[in-house]
Amino acid sequence: MRFGICTSLDNINLLLEAGYDYIELGVRAALMPEAAETEFQKIKERVANASIKPEAFAGFIPRDLRVVGETVDFPRLSRCVETACRRASEIGGEIIVYGSSGSRNIDEGYSEELALTQIADFLDMAADHAEAHGITIVVEPICKREGNIIRTVADGLAMAKRVNRKGIKALADLYHVWQEDEPMQNIVDAAGWLKHVHIAEPVKRAYPGNDDFDFTDFFSALQKAGYDGRVSCECKFDNFEKDIKTALKTLKNYV
Repeated sequence: MRFGICTSLDNINLLLEAGYDYIELGVRAALMPEAAETEFQKIKERVANASIKPEAFAGFIPRDLRVVGETVDFPRLSRCVETACRRASEIGGEIIVYGSSGSRNIDEGYSEELALTQIADFLDMAADHAEAHGITIVVEPICKREGNIIRTVADGLAMAKRVNRKGIKALADLYHVWQEDEPMQNIVDAAGWLKHVHIAEPVKRAYPGNDDFDFTDFFSALQKAGYDGRVSCECKFDNFEKDIKTALKTLKNYV
């Protein structure tokens, strides 16, 4: 497995020094899908000088750009997705995470069946752009504390299978798995579709090694699923420079 941190580009050298394999950046801050190419050029220059690359990106679709509901702006969505995928590819990206609960949460009284159809239509469109640029979009389940649709790995897997495109796969995030009290078997069942992982000490959403939480069951499920890809820490840190070293040491104890 390969390990990274969800953080800002300002911390890329700290991750390199700590021994991480990659950095996971935010789509809005790093790829700026609705900003001019001249603005993105500044990011490209910074990444070009770095020894590790932003192989993954999260925070895909902003809250004001709805995928579900009565005000979906499909042309704007398509433009943003194409730009994000193209720019991600230009700086070493391979994965874009689609969680973005604000874009997909259902308003009270809205049809869940219709919402799932709209999400599937969005992902089918997104796959066109992702596949053209060598990007995989992974569907992130969001627990009930933050979202009200696609809340489990099983839900994310069902959506990926429904879309059934090369560029659309599934994600497992231990925090959301824990919050939903989801069986680890659901991760095993996602074998072949699982293409990215987020991790945190799931009680406090803190960095691995923050306390004595046992990650054995989670890593056992990943291994049974045949997963040997990227694992990104998406969590809180108290002392970033110190804690990322603790997190990496902790995670390596499980593989």
